Amino acid sequence: MPPLRVVAAYVSVALIWGSTWGAIKIGVTDVPPFLFAFVRAVAVASLLTIVAVALRQPFPRGNRTIAVAVVVGLINLGWSWAIIFWAEQFVPSGLVSVFGAAAPVWTALLAHFLVKGDRLSALKVGGLVLGLVGTVILIGAPETAGGVAGLVATALLALMAISWAIAAILQSRFLTRVAPIPAVALGAWASVLLLSPLALGQVSAGTRWTTPSILALAYLVVFGTGFAMVVSLWLYRKLRPTTITLIQVVVPAEAILIGTLWLGEPVTIRMLAGAALVVAAVALNAIAGGGAPPAEERLAAGSAAAE
Repeated sequence: MPPLRVVAAYVSVALIWGSTWGAIKIGVTDVPPFLFAFVRAVAVASLLTIVAVALRQPFPRGNRTIAVAVVVGLINLGWSWAIIFWAEQFVPSGLVSVFGAAAPVWTALLAHFLVKGDRLSALKVGGLVLGLVGTVILIGAPETAGGVAGLVATALLALMAISWAIAAILQSRFLTRVAPIPAVALGAWASVLLLSPLALGQVSAGTRWTTPSILALAYLVVFGTGFAMVVSLWLYRKLRPTTITLIQVVVPAEAILIGTLWLGEPVTIRMLAGAALVVAAVALNAIAGGGAPPAEERLAAGSAAAE
């Protein structure tokens, strides 16, 4: 049984990430999506930088470590926020979260080739097939007024899940020994640069910073990224990757529930069928196991071998 603080951190991340999709939906209802994403990136980068300096935590050092931290940040923050914030204009927030939940399935495939000792098994292959089928069902699933825009949005969300898998591999291989807060801060500053031109293009658009949108932004900055993203990186030191992927089983269910009951978003049989296949795929992947042990176990094993 993991220590209580690890369990508390794990549950907190799952609950927070399940609610962020609804907060994004509230924000982009009043504020243009790229501008909203840019403001979030600036706020997150500033907040985490101040905290890292105050706690005297070292920023990533070495060209490779810095490059990986930047790339992971661009994938998990800048690139993903641009897609998610724009897509939620056309796609229900709960459905967006389901696409994100497919990331562990792709991670299992990439890990077979890129992570030593993390091989594909019959269960993982079965999970990959279910995930692919579920994703195909979900692409173009929402009944949207945008038509083509909705189809493009779901296609980009499918690609986003693959990019998250790439980021997960990079993170597990190169960032397990860096301080989480400054590492996320560095990626956030890189995302600010990525989102800047997109945000500038929407400055002249109609913007209404209402109380709900401001509260949604504050929640996303403080909890969605400032807390959950940092804690999730810390959890990679304490838990096996397959255990962490179980979070993705909880997130879509919570996001769909919030979107349906609170935001009044539609739910169709096609959406539920695709979501069920993706969740089943993640569950199979988690049951299959085969992930690398936590960083401390790898380091301990290395020290024992050296002795």
